Amino acid sequence: MLAKLPTISRILLGLLFLVSGVAKLMGAGGLPPNAAAQNFMLAMVNSHLLSIVMVVELVCGAALLTGFFAPLALVVLSPIVVVISWFHLTLDPEKWPMGVVLPALMFMAAHGYRTLYLPLLQARPSKG
Repeated sequence: MLAKLPTISRILLGLLFLVSGVAKLMGAGGLPPNAAAQNFMLAMVNSHLLSIVMVVELVCGAALLTGFFAPLALVVLSPIVVVISWFHLTLDPEKWPMGVVLPALMFMAAHGYRTLYLPLLQARPSKG
């Protein structure tokens, strides 16, 4: 079962981001309950940054579901996951589980590709 955990995590993340991207595309979801969270979301909408995030979520969600370019999709989604986690842990604490579960799923999915990521962590990599 532990050997399948990265694959299960990758598929769950793919579903989560694909569904989230489609929901944003359809205009689903309202404003968060408090003023600080509302201001943040309005800034994302007014700057059109939310549109970019929506496209990235759709493309990367599909990549994670299919397994094509999944390691790259995880890297691209990493900053989005950081912001989503920060948002839910600080600005929308009623939904704090998303701020904890999402990075955990990312870590478990990325762990399946750890051999691909290890060269990125070398202080002075050799020039191929």
